[in-house]
Amino acid sequence: MNRFWSDIRYAIRGLRREPGFTAVAVLTLALGIGTTTAMFSVAHAVLWRPLPFTQPERLVEIWETNPLIGWTDAQVATANFADWRTRNTVFTDIAAYQGGGWKADTGADVFLTGQGEPQRLKATRVSGNLFDVLGSRPLFGRTFRDEEMFAGKNRVAVLSYALWQSAFAGDPQVLGRTISLNAVNVEVVGVMPADFFFPARGVQLWIPFGYDPKAFYTGRRAHGLRSIARLKPDVTLDQAQSQMAAVAAQLEREHPDTNTKMGVGTGAFRDWTVGNTRAPLLVLLGAVGFLLLIVCANVANLQLSRGVRRAREIGIRTALGASRIQIARQLLTESLVVSLFGGALGLGVALALRALLLSAAPAALPLLSEVRIDWAVAAFNLAVSLLAPALFGVLPAFSSHRTEALTDRTHAASGQGRRARNLLVAGEIALSVMLVAGAGLLVESLLQLERVNPGFNPEHVVSFNLLFPTKRYPKDETIVAAVGELERQFRADPRVEHVGMVTGLPLKGSVWTGVATIEGQPPDRYEREVWHKSITPDYFRAIGTPLLRGRMIDEHDLQPASSPVTLVNETFARKWYPGGDAAANAVGKRINFGRPTDSGNPWVAIVGVVADAKQNGMDKPAQPEVYLPFTSDVANSVSVVIRSSADQSQTTAQIATLARGTVRAIDRDLAPTDITTLRELVSGSVGQERFRTALLSGFAGAALLLAAIGIYGVLAYLVTQRTREIGIRMALGAQQTQLVGMVLRQGMAPVAWGVMAGIAGAFACARVIRTLLFGVDATNPAAYAVSAGILLMVAMGACYFPARRAARVDPMVALREE
Repeated sequence: MNRFWSDIRYAIRGLRREPGFTAVAVLTLALGIGTTTAMFSVAHAVLWRPLPFTQPERLVEIWETNPLIGWTDAQVATANFADWRTRNTVFTDIAAYQGGGWKADTGADVFLTGQGEPQRLKATRVSGNLFDVLGSRPLFGRTFRDEEMFAGKNRVAVLSYALWQSAFAGDPQVLGRTISLNAVNVEVVGVMPADFFFPARGVQLWIPFGYDPKAFYTGRRAHGLRSIARLKPDVTLDQAQSQMAAVAAQLEREHPDTNTKMGVGTGAFRDWTVGNTRAPLLVLLGAVGFLLLIVCANVANLQLSRGVRRAREIGIRTALGASRIQIARQLLTESLVVSLFGGALGLGVALALRALLLSAAPAALPLLSEVRIDWAVAAFNLAVSLLAPALFGVLPAFSSHRTEALTDRTHAASGQGRRARNLLVAGEIALSVMLVAGAGLLVESLLQLERVNPGFNPEHVVSFNLLFPTKRYPKDETIVAAVGELERQFRADPRVEHVGMVTGLPLKGSVWTGVATIEGQPPDRYEREVWHKSITPDYFRAIGTPLLRGRMIDEHDLQPASSPVTLVNETFARKWYPGGDAAANAVGKRINFGRPTDSGNPWVAIVGVVADAKQNGMDKPAQPEVYLPFTSDVANSVSVVIRSSADQSQTTAQIATLARGTVRAIDRDLAPTDITTLRELVSGSVGQERFRTALLSGFAGAALLLAAIGIYGVLAYLVTQRTREIGIRMALGAQQTQLVGMVLRQGMAPVAWGVMAGIAGAFACARVIRTLLFGVDATNPAAYAVSAGILLMVAMGACYFPARRAARVDPMVALREE
């Protein structure tokens, strides 16, 4: 230890004597270690940080599957859920909740009223046993009882810690207090701890379902529950899957009309919270690892060059009896000191990058708002700082023993030393090619995605959501009247060209799905999952979706005495009325919304076919969809779409002001939410893709810069070491072009080898990145050719200045060098 601390002190003194080298090495390492730490902090927050439940690894998400409908991860019907609870022997219990995607804003809108302006909150409806299954206890108060999930006993709520602080000022007397949610009075019975969240951090309170008991235990057609269970001790996930599959088979035999082919899927709850971000995160973590290797290669080159300058010092130490191991240990200690300084500064870089990530893409990743530099991230930073010297310090340290004592000539300047530098440059280039190729593929994929037609015209269109509380609007007629009055008032404003309402915007997923019988088809052939939305007559004009055939829904279709009609999308028409003009074939045909064996369902005429509008995402194909007059399928939650004649830059602010004023004039307890332009809606739908493309492109840009610096450094050093030789060549008649060519050949040789290795490595990694691409082949030769061309141009630019300096060497000065 005494020798170690002596080496540390000597290393610090030596680094202080060379501030230029120290600053460049520390800053370069800070970039690599800081970026790696920042990316790890994101991955750790999403993939590995323990969830705030008791033994979270025992929690299992359960869903329904059905190959007939194409379900791979569907919500469960209430009666099936009830049977799961009573028939399984592998779980301590099974709980249910509504919704529950992995996005931070998951949760149903509820409005806290009676305290001034309505306050929008995110709530999740849950079964009474949910908190027991999670193993979570309240900060104070209690959670729900099992019977409280049924109507008549469900007027209770549990608050999140954040809501308790923000809306109730942390008042401990909040227990037992009655609050109004959507005009319904509920009692606050508990407050959860600060670190608790479920199913995502955006949820602010929890309320019981409120199901009618009879409907709950018999309902098998509507699938609206997410389900979570806790494995019993010593039960594996495979054992649980096997038994739940057996339970599903029993239910299929008992209820063939609703449960045919209905299976069960299980998976770790942690995987559910991660969603579809695991693969992109691991790819980005691998990419930033490549960047760290490039940084280490650069610092290794710096160390080799510094070793040449220290040749005389090392020679003297060897002459005085220092062994090779002692010299190597000292140089490795210096590398460790440099790396620790770089790691400390890198922690600051990580903090800055974390802030940038939070501001640039707060919703691009689940749980991103909880990305923080905690002890685990700090430990990772330290580990990388300790590992880095092994990557960049070993080669310089163990090449030092070839120094000739008491001379300035070193093996580092010899052919073998140059080969070491060339190998490092080739490695940098290979990793850079792989990063640039990956970034290029993601950029092209993003461009392809942004070129996709969403099925509507998003320019000059603003939308917002509106919820009509059931307590205040208990009948369909009251909602229809309110919707009609809103549309009349909006149309009276000269800035509004068209206004319409729909029960679910494009790119926001489904409202609900059901079956449909197609007139003229055999009984065993029917649409097993058609998407349903309700619209007002001017909706498609407002959103800009074109009518392909037939007519739009009009005011006459809203009347109670009118014949039932519907619009269908192009996918529905192509599926069921193929041949020639499918849209024209569909107009005038009839369908009903039930199975062929059901009786009493009215036939509905298809009066028009509209273009497909994207539903689940720009990269997902449209599903069969029908649009019904709003009066025939009333919902208490609608999206209002307004096409404005105002300038685009002023549209949102103007329409937002108009929306708030108009809604408040109708009902002061209503509030428009999620006011946005459709252009922002389309842009946000590719937010994840844009986020990861920007990150990987940033890594690739940094790799290009570092590779250029590495090539320049090697060639500049080479020219300096060969100044005398160059002078002799010029004195013997060598032309400047010959000297430039010599330097360029020596500089580009390792670049060429690196480019070839990088292309091979990129092809090998194609399978990894393929899952992140849309409309782009992961082995597209053009992408690799472009990345190779970019690296070659960067390398040529880096070679130019050392080559020009070699050509300008004065022979007389060079010959006097020694």
